[in-house]
Amino acid sequence: MNIIDEIGVSYLFGSQSVVLDHMAVILTNAWTWVPLYVTLLFVIIKNNDNMQQILTCFGCAVLAVAIASIVCNIIVKPYVARPRPCNTHVVMYMAQIANDIHAKNYSFFSSHAANTFAVATFFSLLIRSRLMTVIMVSFALINCWTRLYLGQHYLTDILVGIAWGMVSGTIAYIVYKVLYKRIAKATHYVSSQYTRSGYALTDVDIVMSVFLLTALVSLLPIYHLSY
Repeated sequence: MNIIDEIGVSYLFGSQSVVLDHMAVILTNAWTWVPLYVTLLFVIIKNNDNMQQILTCFGCAVLAVAIASIVCNIIVKPYVARPRPCNTHVVMYMAQIANDIHAKNYSFFSSHAANTFAVATFFSLLIRSRLMTVIMVSFALINCWTRLYLGQHYLTDILVGIAWGMVSGTIAYIVYKVLYKRIAKATHYVSSQYTRSGYALTDVDIVMSVFLLTALVSLLPIYHLSY
């Protein structure tokens, strides 16, 4: 284990906190974020003029995740075959893993980090709003934290996953721009009601509200379990 991973294990893996345990378990679950994904789809549909534009945008968002996931899960993980920290003798007894989560597949690199940063990068480039970028990066970083906290990945797994996710999201956005130019005229918006790429700022506020509510919901079981 290198010094970067030692730092991650020492300071980010577990804490014996009931509050953080339940937050991490809930927030690491992909189903928790379904409302956010549905909201992003709603924003795409609402801010594009026709089905061809909608399918192009949605298809490239899926492409971002596909690039990140395929390279990670099908190529890199089986080749490197690095055990997850929660399954190694050095790490597994350092702290009690919440819900006793011990995934059996490999650790390097993190598909959670790659996939969420692919989504974050694509939508940040697509919508061109500082607030949207903050929301999406926060969403991705929360997922990265849960994987470290639950002992599913080393810090280097997360860092490489973040880097590849950003590359994947950027590739998908470039494909989107090439395809979009063929079906729609490019327009640069200068308005207090729209982002630079023409997305309504009110829709960005909706994304922010759903993101915050999702994070808040992750706290709800804690109040019951803490008594």
